[in-house]
Amino acid sequence: MISQFFILSSRGDTIAFREYRGDVVKGTAEIFYRKIKSWPGSLPPPIFNVEGNHFIYIRRNGLYFVCTTKFNVAPTFVVELLTRISGLCKDYCGVLNEEAIRLNFVLVYELLDEVLDFGYPQVTSTEALKACVLHKPVEVATEPTTSRLPGIAPAREQRTLPSSAANKSVAFGSDSKGDEKHELFVDLLERMTVLIGANGSVLRADIDGSVQMKSFLAGNPEIRLGLSEDIVVERSSTSPGAIGVTLDDCNFHQCVRMEEFEKDRTLAITPPDGEFTAMRYRLSGDFRHKLPFQMLVMVEDNDSKSLEVVLKLRCDIPQDQHATNVAVRFPVPKATTSVSHVLPSGSSQVSEFKSAEKLQVWKMRRCPGGMEQSARFRINVSEKGRSTRKEIGPVNVEFEVPMFLCSGIAIRYLRVIERNGRSYTPFRWVRYITHSDSYVIRI
Repeated sequence: MISQFFILSSRGDTIAFREYRGDVVKGTAEIFYRKIKSWPGSLPPPIFNVEGNHFIYIRRNGLYFVCTTKFNVAPTFVVELLTRISGLCKDYCGVLNEEAIRLNFVLVYELLDEVLDFGYPQVTSTEALKACVLHKPVEVATEPTTSRLPGIAPAREQRTLPSSAANKSVAFGSDSKGDEKHELFVDLLERMTVLIGANGSVLRADIDGSVQMKSFLAGNPEIRLGLSEDIVVERSSTSPGAIGVTLDDCNFHQCVRMEEFEKDRTLAITPPDGEFTAMRYRLSGDFRHKLPFQMLVMVEDNDSKSLEVVLKLRCDIPQDQHATNVAVRFPVPKATTSVSHVLPSGSSQVSEFKSAEKLQVWKMRRCPGGMEQSARFRINVSEKGRSTRKEIGPVNVEFEVPMFLCSGIAIRYLRVIERNGRSYTPFRWVRYITHSDSYVIRI
């Protein structure tokens, strides 16, 4: 039973607010924002209590989705409700950010009126709400991610789309010319959790993967997505020594037919409206490809007031690919007063010393595969003790690798099965993306 629901920006501005029961104090949005900003360390847990009022929240793209209640509700139930509301906002607004919520606040309130009635959840299905939600969304303008040089004619056939291409509302069934446009977006996402020891040995390597889809197909057709045939699910495999991509476990959306996957690793999907995760999987241990990054760290004692740290980062992905938004972070001693750096000349790399956090950050926009990047840092300290050197590290690497999956899973084909004699050729877009969830290298 929910008393209030509101959405706050990262600055604490109230973007949407709905009162359902009137049994909590006024100004809860301000109380919530003051509490999370004054919480020691990092953000508070997803549920906390302030003077008898329970606050339950999630954070998505810099926005806080918050519920308040005075009742003893199940926290995980409310977190799931908030997650589904944020998903509805993304499906109907196209993109989930502050501007989209502000431009479509009437649509957001219309969704809230259908989802919650006197604080009780009613329906959170994107497809079911399409018959109830009548307000048309306002499209959010996005900057183009590619540019064309003067005098160069555009290509006749577009082979790729920017990452924002899927950011349109499920309420739009046609393009800007009024013609019905059928599109299907499929993303294979993998998040890596890796721990590498000081001697270079891999202590832990896990991948959490998912097949995410967003369908703009009319007529509710069936989709057949063929994955790699050598996928082996360990818990159901009768041959423990089988060669292939061995998954520790996997689970599927309710719209996926399991018998097709068991037979030939094909996902037979009847997609619902909006964005959904067709499959989740997890694997650990040895992967088909090498880990994306290896690092050599050297720490040198110069004098009584400084140390030098040399980082050599090697990108072990194929040479025709690259990693983007690479950030290398490592703690420095508490007695550090300043840090100077030497980076490769002519590169777009930057380095920053965060004195409040005693953290050194080395960033690069692009790191080509098969290349090695190096940087030297001189750490100046006010005093050097026996444990000063031990306070350096470990190194944390953040990155994103487009069109590359370390597990080796791939899509063999993507077909749309037409029904009722309906004939059309949909646009199909497929992406592979590898993210770092926790990529730590000990010194």
